Amino acid sequence: MDKQLDKHEAKIQARYKKVIKNLDNTWRLLDDTRVPKLQQILSWLGHPDQKLKIIHISGTNGKSSTGTMTGAVLKANNYSYGHFSSPFILTDREQIRINGVMITRADFLNYYDKVTACLAKYDKKTNYLSYFEYFTIISLLYFVDQQVDFVIFEAGLGGLRDATNAIESPMLTVCTKISMDHQNILGRNVTEIAENKSALIKPGTWVIDYAGQNLTASKVLKARTSAVGARWFEHEKDSIIIVSTTPKGLDLIINGTPGYFLSMPGAFQVHNFSIVLQIMDALTEKGYTFDQEKTREGLAKVKMLGRMNYHEDTNILFDAAHNVDGIEGLVAALNAWHLKIKPTLVLGVLKDKDYHGMLDAIIPVVQRVITVTPSNKTRALSADELAAEIITLYPSVDVEIANDASAAISLAMRVRESSQALIVVTGSFYTLSAIQKEGRI
Repeated sequence: MDKQLDKHEAKIQARYKKVIKNLDNTWRLLDDTRVPKLQQILSWLGHPDQKLKIIHISGTNGKSSTGTMTGAVLKANNYSYGHFSSPFILTDREQIRINGVMITRADFLNYYDKVTACLAKYDKKTNYLSYFEYFTIISLLYFVDQQVDFVIFEAGLGGLRDATNAIESPMLTVCTKISMDHQNILGRNVTEIAENKSALIKPGTWVIDYAGQNLTASKVLKARTSAVGARWFEHEKDSIIIVSTTPKGLDLIINGTPGYFLSMPGAFQVHNFSIVLQIMDALTEKGYTFDQEKTREGLAKVKMLGRMNYHEDTNILFDAAHNVDGIEGLVAALNAWHLKIKPTLVLGVLKDKDYHGMLDAIIPVVQRVITVTPSNKTRALSADELAAEIITLYPSVDVEIANDASAAISLAMRVRESSQALIVVTGSFYTLSAIQKEGRI
């Protein structure tokens, strides 16, 4: 029986691998026809998006942290939730989860077959949809069948042409901090980027904005909210005081109540958590209930792969900061910890990012840099190229090259002064993904 089971599982695994390999990985982000086409497909599939209570999260940085914290609070208060996020670090299936558990290969294939059968019915070929579009639609179908109480739905890139913009009308539309990123696709300045992201605001949704939002961005979001007949959720700013911050997390006093521990390090997580408090407040107004003690327990247990992920046993911090704003948040955390020894940095970046700005922010606070090549063939800046840039611009910093990204951690552990010296791995999701090949994270 076990052999039959193993054979069946191997068959599923092989087919899953083949399907994923054959999906079209282009984003199609400059094609104005994509969102209407996806809306049409969702209508063919019975409008799964309209059967769900969706919390749609957009913004430049903090989407996944905000989504993960929201999920932890919902779960602690006995609500089930689906979570769609991207990109992944270990496996594609990370992108579709229920209560933190990934979709199985068998379930993924089942919904993939439903979608392709639907496409065939209307004379559309398998490659009519891209990789990200398949994952978007499959997640919605899966969440409907699993009858989750809520869905946390993160936008992929921008808003206007993003596949997640195909959903009809989310319960809440949430915007994290908007800053400069993907200017070649989303816009040359904060105003244009905010306009792109504001396209996710639909009639009837409640709009929640990050409390410290860029004023120009907020103005754009408010204008869109008013224009489409959505509701701007007014919220009295919460008082969040950081009592202490360490690589393990943050001790907080929230609205005068002490005893909260957020197990996600980095003072910048407070900004993301302030959005979670707004989400809870909006849901409370809609009739849902949250218990303070359960919420406290949920926050103390929240963990997130690759985002300020601290491994105490090896004294290594993994963080997928991939733009200037993200790196500045990471640097602020490192400074706040008052480390006795400057960290060793394992760094890999994409060539279409402002990596010079990222280097300017982080190089002054580290002892040495080990460069790696992220696992993205078309967009990665090679470890050699990055090392050459650093040597030219920052001659006083020691630089080494890890030709094999998965061996970078071993190299970092060998060259750091002692086990008390923190190793920081950052620069891109694809850097973490490359290093994960050795099971390090």
